[in-house]
Amino acid sequence: MTAREERQLVKRIQSGDRHAFERLLDAYETRIYRLAMRFTGNETDAEDLTQEIFLAVYHGLTRFRGDSAPGTWIYRVAMNHCLEFRRKRRPEQVPLEEEIALTSTDWREDPLRSVEQRELAARVESALNRLSPAQRDVVVLHELQGLTYQEVATVLDVPVGTVKSRLANAFRRLRDLLGGYVHEETPHEVVGQTIS
Repeated sequence: MTAREERQLVKRIQSGDRHAFERLLDAYETRIYRLAMRFTGNETDAEDLTQEIFLAVYHGLTRFRGDSAPGTWIYRVAMNHCLEFRRKRRPEQVPLEEEIALTSTDWREDPLRSVEQRELAARVESALNRLSPAQRDVVVLHELQGLTYQEVATVLDVPVGTVKSRLANAFRRLRDLLGGYVHEETPHEVVGQTIS
């Protein structure tokens, strides 16, 4: 869905069209649920947090001015709720292996590849958990959720340069932590491979 289509949906929602909100929900529900899983570590809390996020989105759309793309605003609302959840509970992160299972199970058809993927996912997850929360947040949003530098900056309310700096520092740290798994690949490629 394009930003223009999203803006049209928002206008329809603001005028009371519930079907428009259902379309917006369909477009973002899976992505926001995955983000919630990264912060909660379990399905029940992730479902509750996702519901809480979309209630906040629904009620907040009446005040949405359009200063950013609706999708960026939705991620901002979601991150605020996720960060609040982390502040209150400080849960374990959802294992990357479980997040991979949410996105694709095609690789499980090949047992050897399955073992390799599980080992790589465990190593990447361990490395991600050793990053600072600020570094992990930019990696999750940029690399795992696919947001642009500008969108991440808007969601986290930091300058774009800060996002780039945190990513560079995170990748340097991931390169050190992943050692032999990185070889000629960048940590970005390794993280991307574990979820494709």
